Amino acid sequence: MFNLDPSKERIAYIVRHGELTKMSVWDGWGDLTLSEEGMQQAEAAARWLSFERIGRVISSDLPRTIQTAQYLMDTGAVSCPFMSTDPNLRPWMVAGFTGKEKTPERLAAFQKYLDDPTLVIPGGESHEQLEQRLQVIFQYIATPYNCLPTVFFMHNSAIKAVMGIPEVKESVKPGGIVAVDMDERGEISFQVVLGHVEQEQGVS
Repeated sequence: MFNLDPSKERIAYIVRHGELTKMSVWDGWGDLTLSEEGMQQAEAAARWLSFERIGRVISSDLPRTIQTAQYLMDTGAVSCPFMSTDPNLRPWMVAGFTGKEKTPERLAAFQKYLDDPTLVIPGGESHEQLEQRLQVIFQYIATPYNCLPTVFFMHNSAIKAVMGIPEVKESVKPGGIVAVDMDERGEISFQVVLGHVEQEQGVS
């Protein structure tokens, strides 16, 4: 749970929202909410983080991440009493794929947008554009609340983009937690501390 490497400083946590009521479709920017299992995962993540010293919570502004983040806010373990939301933390804007079943044919069609990160999904954005707007995370990290780690509540596609692993299906299980550390040279590293998943390549 705790960072035991003296050469690194824990600067943030990234939490994936809990499982949704329907996981077989592209959720995109849709207003989906957590399933019963997802709420249990959110509660488990909050319980894990409640043993840490947390500065503030910043969530994507979509219902499923706010719902997940509220469990941590309710623990009283966060120094800042207010949750912030930022639309820049939203997932990949997949436009016409949103709400559609992830059939083998659609997964194959989607793969080209991963193969070429500059290719814009019609009505949406390219993966390169997703990566660019997520740079806001590092601005937040550079201005911590009470000098304590920030907890970000985000989406699988956004977490993968921040970690630099867009080619894998899952960064961490729903409700999972990724610790963000910085070493003495200012280099950032990521470590899954809850909800580890084997990183299988492919479209999620």
